[in-house]
Amino acid sequence: MPPYIEIARTLEAVSREERRVDKAEVVASFLKRIPPEMLRPIVRLLPGQLWPPWESREMGIGPEILGAVLEELSGQGRLPEAKRTSLGDLAETMVQNRSQQTLISSAMDALQVYDILRQISTQKGLGSLFRKKSLLKGLFLNASPIEAKYIARTVLGKTMVGLGPSLMSTAIGEAFSVDEALVKRAYARLPDFGMVALNAFRGEIFEVRLAPPNPVRLMIFGRENRPCDAIQRAGRAAYVVKYGGLRVQVHKFNDQVFIYSSQLRNVTASLQDLAEEVIKVKGNFVIDGEFLLVQQGRILPLSEMVGRINLKGRSRDSAIPSFAASDLLYLDGKELIDKSYAERRQLLNRALRGVAAKPLTAKVFLAQEQVLDDSEKTKELLQWSLDQGFRGLVLRDLDGPYTPGSGSQWDVVISQMPGS
Repeated sequence: MPPYIEIARTLEAVSREERRVDKAEVVASFLKRIPPEMLRPIVRLLPGQLWPPWESREMGIGPEILGAVLEELSGQGRLPEAKRTSLGDLAETMVQNRSQQTLISSAMDALQVYDILRQISTQKGLGSLFRKKSLLKGLFLNASPIEAKYIARTVLGKTMVGLGPSLMSTAIGEAFSVDEALVKRAYARLPDFGMVALNAFRGEIFEVRLAPPNPVRLMIFGRENRPCDAIQRAGRAAYVVKYGGLRVQVHKFNDQVFIYSSQLRNVTASLQDLAEEVIKVKGNFVIDGEFLLVQQGRILPLSEMVGRINLKGRSRDSAIPSFAASDLLYLDGKELIDKSYAERRQLLNRALRGVAAKPLTAKVFLAQEQVLDDSEKTKELLQWSLDQGFRGLVLRDLDGPYTPGSGSQWDVVISQMPGS
């Protein structure tokens, strides 16, 4: 098992490099030395993301609690300059000068740190804060200063050395002699670099597919600032009403429903009444669309929708949660994202036949769409959408694939009338 200090030193080396290519080379060199059974936890520890975003976990330790643990270790109050210092740097300093020491100091292996940090996230109920602090304090008591620095940063969710998705893709590709584009493709379908790295090591990177109920990265739709240009350039295209809700993806798999936010957070528990309607749709599927709150035929503001999700339980108010389905990514064991938008939409229509109803009157409905090649008719549809209080239209290339985690030059949001 590699000791955690190797991870800390690697992160420190990355932080000292200025060029992206050099940062990636440092990470790649480190990953080449990791045994396959350790790849998933090690790769998660590097950027400080110990579980994928859809897991229902929270570390439950913020800056104040972390600061209190460090104060106990140091035996002194926070220094005046602490307010201007990152908690990672503060942890490094305070551990270096700590008054408490373990009787026997031993090197921590990386898996031990990984498991204890994940264990902190499982502490619930009465006395959970005490247990969280005790586990964290135990880590710091065994840590060297540089280890403490990166443990503290990991607790807060980010190691702060610039290891974003693009750089991690480059590093994994270089480490296992895989085309970076294939790594990005795999990560878009399975947004967990720990699993992506393992697939790259095994030579199975191209075999990564959508795997419901795990979420996929959503396709990005740019905002078009010159509507006339977009409409003229598109020619014959589909125009889908953008209602102004929260972007979500809905999975039905093995008679269970899972709803994920645009950040891939599992919000099913907050939307059980909507999930109960989705379960009526036949088959296994992944659908991209908008979550809306509708009250007496009117869409409520985004703040109300966010509030409903944050309730984490069924609301007693009269607002109806609705799902405007706009794209189909997966159906009954088949990944559809490489098929044309026109074909995906046709399959979506069939999948929702007999369940979906008129927009804004049912909990599940098809987002309104028109296929047009006349710019004047397109402008009329756009004006109608804005007059209804919606947020405009999404222009969809009829021949275009669904591109998880990225966008295209054609598929854009038009939210204002030409010339306005």
